[in-house]
Amino acid sequence: MVSTGSASFRDPENAAFHADGWYRIARPASADALRTLRSSDLYSTLVAEGSLVGFDEVPAEAATAILADYAAVSGRPVVADCAVFSVESVDTITYPWEWPNSLLESAALLTLDLRRRLLGIGLDLKDASAFNVQFRGMQPVFIDLGSIETWRPNPSWNASRQFIEHFINPLAVGSGDRVTAADAWEIARHRGLRSEAARQLLPRKRRRSLSLLLLQATTRPVEKNAPSESTFSGEANRNKDLARNATLSLTKRLAKQVAKLHGKEHSTTWVDYGTRGHYGSDDLTRKSAMATEFVAAAPGRNRLVLDVGGNDGFTAAHLVRHADARVVVMDADAGALDVLYAGIAQVAEIADRVTPGLLDQEFAAFTRRVRPSAVICQAVLHHVVITQGTPMQFAVDALAAFGAPVQIEFATEDDAKSRLLLSQIPNWSGDYSTEALLTALRNRFAQVQVLGTTSATRVVVNAWDLLDAS
Repeated sequence: MVSTGSASFRDPENAAFHADGWYRIARPASADALRTLRSSDLYSTLVAEGSLVGFDEVPAEAATAILADYAAVSGRPVVADCAVFSVESVDTITYPWEWPNSLLESAALLTLDLRRRLLGIGLDLKDASAFNVQFRGMQPVFIDLGSIETWRPNPSWNASRQFIEHFINPLAVGSGDRVTAADAWEIARHRGLRSEAARQLLPRKRRRSLSLLLLQATTRPVEKNAPSESTFSGEANRNKDLARNATLSLTKRLAKQVAKLHGKEHSTTWVDYGTRGHYGSDDLTRKSAMATEFVAAAPGRNRLVLDVGGNDGFTAAHLVRHADARVVVMDADAGALDVLYAGIAQVAEIADRVTPGLLDQEFAAFTRRVRPSAVICQAVLHHVVITQGTPMQFAVDALAAFGAPVQIEFATEDDAKSRLLLSQIPNWSGDYSTEALLTALRNRFAQVQVLGTTSATRVVVNAWDLLDAS
């Protein structure tokens, strides 16, 4: 086996390991919990509905080789009776600060629903990190098998503080019309938002919420505090049913709080872009048709389309319906992505094929995580090149970094939006023109084709066959 050198290390009971696929290296206690789940009817139900990644125990002979490779990579000794589980992978990895409120909310509800159902077969979640959840389309899926453990009788839940900091506090701060949950994650430096900080950032109406205040108070460090399972272990073991009912009640209480934090539409710049008043009906039809033809032009190009600046998912939905594509929609506007979620999440044939994500300073990291088969960039470059002052070549280089064919809808220098942006920046000295775009594309792609127009001032250009960067 050839290792990629990727192994997690924080959980002493269970580690993720990547070699020729993803594995879980489980010590005896963790392995017993996973076997309990794997042999239950609940496992089949969770996997069938897409709420949990599938996993299987690796036979002993193959496991020995994987364990040896893991020990070499991680530097950790392999204890006796360790088990190895092969784990189904998730294609696209995103993070909480890239999620609009709607995705963080659905991840929170999945976490609580999974915990409730696990308690029914004697299992529990040892932590409640937002990083335990990923998305297939807009369907949340729980990926951190190492978080699953045998339930230790406890009327509370030791992970409740983490749940509040990773889900409830960001959602509470992001429930107003300006700040989003993703903003809260950025403020917290990607670590979850502590209650003391959240109280200072809450919208005015949330500050009056007694139920929220009481939950946040439970996260406050107390002198000589101890985990609740230690504090109440004696009583809980004497009356396990009572303890289970109490912790289930807490889980339901957390779910009710999440539901209360469902925010209203954010007043962001592009939240009402769906009106598309600057396009005629024929223009929109032509725009969608050109994107579909581009994606369908080569075998496999529909595998994973990256829609940069995809806003409310108008183009993404068209690509799913007419090119059988899977689409990741990246946009800098969280409000627009919440509109996308509201419009698509309940449409079954689209929802499992479109994943929204916020585009911000993590763009470079995103190019390492996502390898699309095609990139669509419609009416975005004038904001990047003019408003942000990014040289045209740099903007094209960023798109080329995904290593896939690119289609760009370009608002020319004569477009009303481009002229408006230019008028707002005194002494702007960049090169924004169709010729500058074509030159930049030819520097990176062997094939560059001006396909046509979606309106009188918007031109569509295809580029493929990436040149050697060296």
